[in-house]
Amino acid sequence: MEQNLLSTFEENFKNPTKISLKPLSIARTLIVNPSTSDETISSILQNLMVNPPELYHLHVITLLCEISILRSHFSPRITTILHSHSHSHSLSPNIIALCTCVSEMTEGLFLSLCFGSCVSVRQKLLSDVEMFDVRPSLLLTVLTGFAKDPYPYVRKAALDGLIGLCKYIVVEDPGMIQGCYLRAVELLFDTEESVRCSAVQMVMYLQFPFIELREEGSQINFGWQVSEWGKLLVANSDGKSKRDCSDALYVQLCSMVRDMSMNVRIEAYNALSKLQMASEYILLQTLSKKVLPNTLHGQLSTKHSSLPASTAAGAFLHGLEDEFHQVRSCACYAMKMPAILSAKFASEALGLLMDVLNDDSVAVRLQALETVHHMAVYGHLQVQEKHMHMFLGALVDMNKSIRFTARKVLRLTKLHNLDMFTLVIDNLIQSLEKYPLDEPDILSLLFDIGRNHGKFAVSITNEIFPEVDPTCECNWDLNSLKTTAHLVLAISVPLSNEMQQHDDIIPLPIPSIMFSYAVTVLGRVSRSLSGVMNQDTLLSYLTHYSRSSGVNPIEFIKGKEEDKMVEDDVAITCPVSVRLDMVDNKSNNDFDKADDYVKLILGNVVALWDLVKFGCIDEVIKTLRSWNEELARVITNQPDCLLTFTLRYLKVVKLLSKAWCHIMDSNCIKSENLGYVLQKLETKLRELQHRFIGLSIEEKSHIQELTLVACTLKSCIFDESTKKKLESFSIKEIVTINKRLKYMEAEVEMGDNNWLNPYPFVAGLPVGIPLKMRLHNVPVETKLWVKMRVCEKLREYVFVDLKQFEGCDGVREFTFVPLYYRTPKVDSFVLRVCVGMECLSEEEVCGPKHELVYLCKEKEVFFSMVVKKG
Repeated sequence: MEQNLLSTFEENFKNPTKISLKPLSIARTLIVNPSTSDETISSILQNLMVNPPELYHLHVITLLCEISILRSHFSPRITTILHSHSHSHSLSPNIIALCTCVSEMTEGLFLSLCFGSCVSVRQKLLSDVEMFDVRPSLLLTVLTGFAKDPYPYVRKAALDGLIGLCKYIVVEDPGMIQGCYLRAVELLFDTEESVRCSAVQMVMYLQFPFIELREEGSQINFGWQVSEWGKLLVANSDGKSKRDCSDALYVQLCSMVRDMSMNVRIEAYNALSKLQMASEYILLQTLSKKVLPNTLHGQLSTKHSSLPASTAAGAFLHGLEDEFHQVRSCACYAMKMPAILSAKFASEALGLLMDVLNDDSVAVRLQALETVHHMAVYGHLQVQEKHMHMFLGALVDMNKSIRFTARKVLRLTKLHNLDMFTLVIDNLIQSLEKYPLDEPDILSLLFDIGRNHGKFAVSITNEIFPEVDPTCECNWDLNSLKTTAHLVLAISVPLSNEMQQHDDIIPLPIPSIMFSYAVTVLGRVSRSLSGVMNQDTLLSYLTHYSRSSGVNPIEFIKGKEEDKMVEDDVAITCPVSVRLDMVDNKSNNDFDKADDYVKLILGNVVALWDLVKFGCIDEVIKTLRSWNEELARVITNQPDCLLTFTLRYLKVVKLLSKAWCHIMDSNCIKSENLGYVLQKLETKLRELQHRFIGLSIEEKSHIQELTLVACTLKSCIFDESTKKKLESFSIKEIVTINKRLKYMEAEVEMGDNNWLNPYPFVAGLPVGIPLKMRLHNVPVETKLWVKMRVCEKLREYVFVDLKQFEGCDGVREFTFVPLYYRTPKVDSFVLRVCVGMECLSEEEVCGPKHELVYLCKEKEVFFSMVVKKG
């Protein structure tokens, strides 16, 4: 077979009248087959060495590449073929790719190709010089020479090659660095845009190097940090010479910001943003088109630059006034580094950046604010009243990112007088009213501003206090955003820098009633101040100051003061020992606190039932809701089966109260469907009875009693005479609950299935649903079922035998794939899946023999019909 294929290849390949790719396909089949003998491969090579038709050139090169990779011992012969065809115009560009593949590019071949007449070959070689095993000194010489090639794309490739070369070579001659720099400066004024862009990039590399001296044999070579060899130019200078060199480079790049090409201007500003050294008089000159006196007296070293220092005049002004928003954005970004180097530059540049905030482009306005924020971070931001109008306009900008960045700047801004402070507060409130979704960040900012400007916050708070006074005719609306903002500003005063400078107890400089009003918006304020204090600490803080006429805030933070809050005749100790600058509410008494909550609530359920009999259902529902919220908060901080049981028990009491009101109280307003309430009550009672392991006999009896009451209420719908049996009923108190109570729960996941990524199915055929199940506290003998339904009529049950899966009763994880057989004849459908535990008390018509208690919420599984491709 091998010989037959070889004969067919030779016959078709040598036929000049019939050009086809079939012989090349046959040759490749033989090449990639590992069983093909070397004699056959050698014959193929012999045929490929003959000049093939031009149509075959690219395919021949591909075959040679595969031979060199799969049969490395043929590489010398392939190299010979390359040498013989190195001057062929049509073949040379592809030879380069092959040379890279076989790694046989010699210096002679490299030079031969570079100085050949094919421009595309020369360009490719110079762009990928780091891929060839050629001496660095030779590469530097060749690249520097071709940087003056008559073809612009070759010049660009040479510059790009020099930039790429700096990533891995070591240069022994520092004079070569000077030559590279001068060549790059010369090409800054090239007629081709792409060449000028590469020249700017190359000049950029000539800044602030790190020189490492290391010995290799008897020689001492120069190395570079982050492989930037061009940076040696500045590093070789010391003192004033180093500064002169940096100034010359800075001015050289400033001359490029007036280039006719937008891309060159962008590259110039990007380069300026990375320069880390320049004289202050040059930096200031970039902000003024008029030549400054210091610039006239300043002299640049003629060794490094032939341009005067005045060339930098208005460099940033030109960029901020550019017609392209990309250039304006880059100019704003480039001002970051000079703002760090010179506080005077930052002060004068601030006015220009404020004007940029009127720019039509969102990107430009955002970058201007980022630069101002950069100034503030390094302590060089000095905001004056003339800047405030333009800056505060950003607080009500339509763009969310601009508003957020403006608020970031305000957090770091020092306001020098009350007028500026009042102006900022008013604009923040205006922004809050216009964009209510920004409320958390704005309120947090108001709190920070109040802490940083305590005296101003006191003045404003005392000024607006008469409006809060109950004796005043114009009272505040406590639900308004403006009111909330003023309250947050007021409560920040005790933590201000001015208050914390006092070691003794001083009178509170604002009315304590402001803290009482702040309690009414506790939820909104606590969400905004979550990074400063949690809700418990905030409530303790407000309660403490609302009842104090004088206090030392430092003592409060350290926990030397203790306070108590009384609510609904229940005394709760305030956790005042928690620091305000940390969100940490965990203590060793968390479990005791939870037990106290549970005992307290369960003890009051009996008294609450008396209100149910009197028909005060609204008060009962409100009380139960408040208990639920408190317990839910405790569960969030410290999950516990005891708390879960209490929550579900309160849900049962709530449903039982509603059902009682419907049936036993004729004057009660029927706001809900009685059948729905009773059905839900039965479900919750069944969960209490079967999902908790470790209930005592008294607790089980109590739940069964409530179940009988629910059944009796249900029968009262059809027979009113049974109402007399319930007149003497009263809920009994649950004295104790087993602390070792366990709660059975299931978690079900379907991977990445959703309505965008449905499972495929075929109508009428079964479909499997891969379920990742995690069971908590489910004994192995439990009868577990997976319920699947499209609707109530199309439901199926699949039994889960836990003995087949590994794990313990505490946590058991496994993957289960139930089959759903009754797939509907539709294009797509949603299947609802739930895991249930079989009860042993009630009969069920189909599926499980007994009623199910569901251990998780229903999950939706999405399916889509498999479509046959025509």
